[in-house]
Amino acid sequence: MNTFNAQPKPRVLFEAVPKEKIDELVRLVPSYKIINVNEDVHETEYDILVTFAYDAGTRAKHLHVLSFGAIMGTPSDKYLFDRKTETLANEVTISSGVQSPIAALLKKTVIPHIPEGPKNIWQVLFVEDREWQHVDTDDLRGQCSPLLHLGKEKFVYAYRNRRDGSKGGLQVALPEITREPAEWLRLFLDLVAEIDPVSVPPEAEWKTSERWSPPEVGGFIRAIQTVKDERERAMFEFHAREQALNGDLNLAVQRAEAGPGRLLTADGDALTAAVLEALQDLGFSAQDMDDHHDEKTGAKLEDLRVDDPSEPDWHCLAEVKGYTKGAKVNDVSQITGRPVAAFTKETGDYPSTVWHIVNTWRGKPPSTRPVAIPNDDDLRPVTDASGALIDTRDLFEAWRDVQDGKVGADAVRTSMRSSLTRWTYDPSLLQNQ
Repeated sequence: MNTFNAQPKPRVLFEAVPKEKIDELVRLVPSYKIINVNEDVHETEYDILVTFAYDAGTRAKHLHVLSFGAIMGTPSDKYLFDRKTETLANEVTISSGVQSPIAALLKKTVIPHIPEGPKNIWQVLFVEDREWQHVDTDDLRGQCSPLLHLGKEKFVYAYRNRRDGSKGGLQVALPEITREPAEWLRLFLDLVAEIDPVSVPPEAEWKTSERWSPPEVGGFIRAIQTVKDERERAMFEFHAREQALNGDLNLAVQRAEAGPGRLLTADGDALTAAVLEALQDLGFSAQDMDDHHDEKTGAKLEDLRVDDPSEPDWHCLAEVKGYTKGAKVNDVSQITGRPVAAFTKETGDYPSTVWHIVNTWRGKPPSTRPVAIPNDDDLRPVTDASGALIDTRDLFEAWRDVQDGKVGADAVRTSMRSSLTRWTYDPSLLQNQ
């Protein structure tokens, strides 16, 4: 048959491609046409559609379709694909059975860029008994091969399938956040060649094979392969380092939860122990008073007695409280009554100050917790006793910055000793001290 004006294959339609992407895409194929959404074209003279359009299902079903950000997929008389449903799920899984080249590209160009917040997921709507019934999980009841799942429910975020059962073109549907479309087109051409060598003929491959290339071409081929090998090695090394660091991080988190992290999570004896250790790390001399009072007074008084070796005449009584909700105003005066009287009777001296140390709303993230007892009038008992309320969040941040060397322990202790009504940690006021 004598056919004229035939273009070399694969013949590609580029639909609604962003201007900044078109040059890198068209250079990958021997013949192409750039079209707008809904633009008329004689589709049987083309093999592949690369589309950034809203609807990836309007073109002829023989076309192999690589879509970025489509909301509609290829329909049939029994079902309809759409991506109008949203999920807030953030966990992403590469679906089982995904080929390693596809998985590698998903890890590079899609997964790192998945946003938090609402994300559109694919569903298939079946016409059954004259009613629409939708499926939005797993493999959409066998209508696709998922590439990415979101959440434990296995919402479909990206997929591949045949557009008209086993007879239609291959379709790969990717979300709009996908990067490097040229790399996806290279891979897509390979996928199409496996199932449709007529549309993507293999005869062009020998032109870039090292065996049949002149020295200049062969040099570039070897250089490209070297870069690919180096990239693979680097990716492997980065992955190994990341895994090792994640292991170290998990161990560090566990140690923190059993150590200073208790300042933000614990109550009772565990919180008291954490406060005592933090104060000692800041250079205070702190003593748990439970055993002392059991032996000397037979009463439960202050939790801690705090001294500062740099100020021998300074003495502090501290009460430590943990709360699942906000601090109780009625607890404020506990440290100013009997504990102060017992200390005066025992030592013949009046304490320099008292501290009411609280860990409030301990089940919430620290940054979202309200101010503990925000009305200063409710702190009048500790104010009158030359004392202060201390939030364990402030104590933790001060302890951390001293450990990091950002502020000096002496400056923190001076700030705490001189506090009245409430102590708030402000590193900007201490860094030069």
